[in-house]
Amino acid sequence: MSEKITEFVFPEGTKVDETVPEKARRLYQRFYIGPLERGFGHTIGNSLRRVLLSSIEGDAIVGVKIEGVPHEFSTIEGIRDDLTMIILHLKRVRLKIKGNKDFVRAEIKVDNTKSDSPKIVTAADIDGPVEVANPNQYITEVMPKYKFYCELFIGKGRGYVPADRVQSSFQLPAGTIPIDAIFNPIVKVNYEVRNTMYEERADYDELVIDIWSDGTKTPQEAYEDSIDILIEHFRSLRNYVERSKYERERKDIRVSNIEEFIKRDVQDMNLPRKTYEVLKMHGINTVYDVLKKTEKELLALPNLGRRSLKEIKEALARAGLELGMTDEQIQKAIEEERKTKS
Repeated sequence: MSEKITEFVFPEGTKVDETVPEKARRLYQRFYIGPLERGFGHTIGNSLRRVLLSSIEGDAIVGVKIEGVPHEFSTIEGIRDDLTMIILHLKRVRLKIKGNKDFVRAEIKVDNTKSDSPKIVTAADIDGPVEVANPNQYITEVMPKYKFYCELFIGKGRGYVPADRVQSSFQLPAGTIPIDAIFNPIVKVNYEVRNTMYEERADYDELVIDIWSDGTKTPQEAYEDSIDILIEHFRSLRNYVERSKYERERKDIRVSNIEEFIKRDVQDMNLPRKTYEVLKMHGINTVYDVLKKTEKELLALPNLGRRSLKEIKEALARAGLELGMTDEQIQKAIEEERKTKS
């Protein structure tokens, strides 16, 4: 019987490595996917790996509040570490919010006033509606005759979010210091493509993927989430839209309100990553900061060329703004927009 070369061979499904001990599966799991047409092992493996390392939802500490401590460079009497180090240790705490909430409050309360020896504070001392995956994580040390108290705010998100975006994304109470948040529960992903036999042919692919988790989400849960994310992306591609309509809607979202737009992070200007990273590197964090710069000042920034300048000018022009605007000119643009909408 002749072979139909137009037919695709699809994988039978995913095989879970049953040799991995049950207790270890919270942190590590191996999956086998096959058979796959030649070349699809790398196509699928690379796609899954990128999604697993960047887009899986997780929970992280997004803010810390300590009474009488105004900023992250403060020292705290009776505490071994300064706040910068405490924040660094808090970033390493891996936890999960209990229930279906997206934002919760927790606290650390350690009273060492009646002791003559130091007291080490770890993630196990966190009290709140969270499950801590690494309770032995060191946070700080309280000296004898002192106590330590802080409020922690935990939120849900994806990937890595810097502190300035955390501040605008979560409703943190006054006096809270925002923290760079690493939400992704997946710490490492490897994949390998092997030859496999199928229907007397040995040139098919078998994808072997290894996933390591921080314990807040199992590798299998993350693997299934990554598949769902890719499916939803590919499904949406079958919805055809007019480019002019898409561009108009996208621009309206970005610049629907000038007063609000100028307060946004430069990342919201729809600029290439390299461009907004250069801006942030030189302390230009918001759209307002960009508006105050002239063309000459921006071109003087290392690694920012004329192409990047053109992209910045186009992003501002969509909102009816331009470089080098004074506060008076910005206010006038806001008032004119209000009049047209009233």
